[in-house]
Amino acid sequence: MTDNKYKMVGNVPSDISVVRFATVRAQEIVALTKMIENPQTTKLIFQKLPCHMRRRAMSHNPNRMPRLLREAHKSQMAKSGPALKPKRPRRKYRRRPSRLLEEYKKRSSKMSWLETHLWHAKRFHMTAKWGYRLPEKSCARGHRFCHRSVAEHCLLVDISYLCCIEIQGPQNAIIHELAPLCDPKTGPTFGASSFLNGTREGRVTIFQKNSFSRGPIGLVTFLWRHGETPDMRTLWIWCHPAFYEQFLVELNSSYGSNSDSLIEQIKIKITLNKGKLNRFRLRGPLAHSVISNLLDKEIRKVFIASQSPGFVAGVDVRDPRMILPQSRVKEHTSVPSQCETVITSRSRLWDASVRDQIAQVRTSFPDYVVNGRRSQLLVPGSELPLQPEEIPIPLLIVNASHESSDFVPGCDVIFPAGWATAFWLALIYSGGHAGGLKDVESMNFEYRICSDLCLEVDSNAGKTAAAEQKVKLMEDYFRKPPKTRTNFIKLATPFPFSIDWNRLLIDWGYQVEQGFTVLRDKKLLNTLSLNKQNLLSEFTFSYPHLVAVTIRLKHGSPRDFSMICIPKMDDKFNSPINEPIHQDPGAKERKILRQQHSSQLKSLAKKRKESRSSDDKVKDFCSDAVIAIHKEKMRSLWLPPSCNLKTSYVRPVIGFVTKGDFGLSEGKGIGRGYIVIRSVPQISASLVLVRNPGTSLYMWAEIALC
Repeated sequence: MTDNKYKMVGNVPSDISVVRFATVRAQEIVALTKMIENPQTTKLIFQKLPCHMRRRAMSHNPNRMPRLLREAHKSQMAKSGPALKPKRPRRKYRRRPSRLLEEYKKRSSKMSWLETHLWHAKRFHMTAKWGYRLPEKSCARGHRFCHRSVAEHCLLVDISYLCCIEIQGPQNAIIHELAPLCDPKTGPTFGASSFLNGTREGRVTIFQKNSFSRGPIGLVTFLWRHGETPDMRTLWIWCHPAFYEQFLVELNSSYGSNSDSLIEQIKIKITLNKGKLNRFRLRGPLAHSVISNLLDKEIRKVFIASQSPGFVAGVDVRDPRMILPQSRVKEHTSVPSQCETVITSRSRLWDASVRDQIAQVRTSFPDYVVNGRRSQLLVPGSELPLQPEEIPIPLLIVNASHESSDFVPGCDVIFPAGWATAFWLALIYSGGHAGGLKDVESMNFEYRICSDLCLEVDSNAGKTAAAEQKVKLMEDYFRKPPKTRTNFIKLATPFPFSIDWNRLLIDWGYQVEQGFTVLRDKKLLNTLSLNKQNLLSEFTFSYPHLVAVTIRLKHGSPRDFSMICIPKMDDKFNSPINEPIHQDPGAKERKILRQQHSSQLKSLAKKRKESRSSDDKVKDFCSDAVIAIHKEKMRSLWLPPSCNLKTSYVRPVIGFVTKGDFGLSEGKGIGRGYIVIRSVPQISASLVLVRNPGTSLYMWAEIALC
């Protein structure tokens, strides 16, 4: 061992060449430096850092790396190509005011937005209807709140989606051309003396030209300008957007022009004011109290004294942003006082130049300037003194008329475009409760008001809405699994998703070549409601008319599409009557079809697998077409078959309920619907039977003509 040790030591050179040693070491240092700068491993520089030094954004921002490794990291990033521009913070960038305006314009290009859209979109469920994006129902309130608002407070609804059409010309010429569109038997028309002076707003049902036997176009409201001579009058017609285009076609045919925007014939000029006027509707006992907060103290007393139903008042108010309270004000009851002066129906709102001037003030005097001046007030929340930029804003306040037997006070406010948000906030802060489309339907159901905001069942617009509702209900029904679906075939429900009124009239012996119509003749309706059918001839009952009725149940509530039936003479009141369970002929066929479909899908899947293994791409074994055909067959087997409504059930069907629910205004189940006119003489003691869809029990109910 000692010999080997000394032998190895003896082999060590006695001297070292410093130059040669430094040269070799320098080559090794250069090689190590190259390996560090250009590593051959798959890991990157930032991946080699210890865990406590790693950051998620290190690969994008080299400045987050340790200073000694930045250059190597940058060289690695340069190999992957030029660095992209860092992405902006998406939401923060999108929520800037300038970007918000661009985004809102882009989103509102397909659907029109009301001026109060942003306020409603934060608090309401929005829906797309009639080319608008409209509030449907509140996110935090139910239908009972709507009822309490109308019964005790004030419900506020933005109905600016109604389209305004302005007609200018001689009074006689305007009335003469509009006469073929109105049936005098349904009520007062455009030429009624009570509306010609312009102090009251009227409503009339519009038909196709000289076609009163067919379905109507819809219900419109109109207002003549007050204080004009018969040589040149101005008429405003407000119509629903669902039949706006159809009404324009009838106007064009009446005045002999094909223009869509302007008609000039016989010194008559028609201008479309769609989007140029805003309109709010207030209903409830405190509606006038809410409106009066916008008025001056002197005008407020005069306004309260002129609250007659249907009266139109023209007033000028200040900019509502100047008098907006700091917090919401509780509404109070308005007590009419004795006042010698009365507000007239004259208003500057009729002049287009005045409306344009007021709209210009809204843009040149923005909200942030007003808020800056209000913040400098010594008393926070007080009224801002009269500013040099503001001008009086004209309003038209249209008091509610007697639409039904139970009068519901309220009014409509019409004002220029561009001011909807300012007036909406002022009315909300004054005590108004905001509502949507569901609340409008609730008002029409509970109190039979706001009928101009609802569609007629026999009009084209109403039929289109019914077809859309049918598609939606069918999709909801077939989305459920078969075990949880209601079998309408066994329960003998003829129309679970929509009502075929033509089928009902055919089963009662009518010829419905032109379709069904609702009876609107005031004289005939009064005769039928007084139980004096013997005064009417058989010729009257030969027309395929439907009569609007209201049913009231003491126990239970009717639902949509419920059947209205006639009891037999020996049926005792409140006696239980049930419809027997009907046979379902499609049950076995559905079971067989389901098994065949399952085996067919398995066969197609097996063939697809074989084609993939054999590389045979010529044949297509896709199952999409098979699934679509099976879906249609199964749906047809779940739908009730067509049958005779008069003879196929225990009690003959005379009509259907279009809207049924528990009526909060009366505390009982209420249903609105229509029955065949030929069945009216057969109703005894004003009692009928009602059967809800999906049930077999007949419920006794009282019936009354609307």
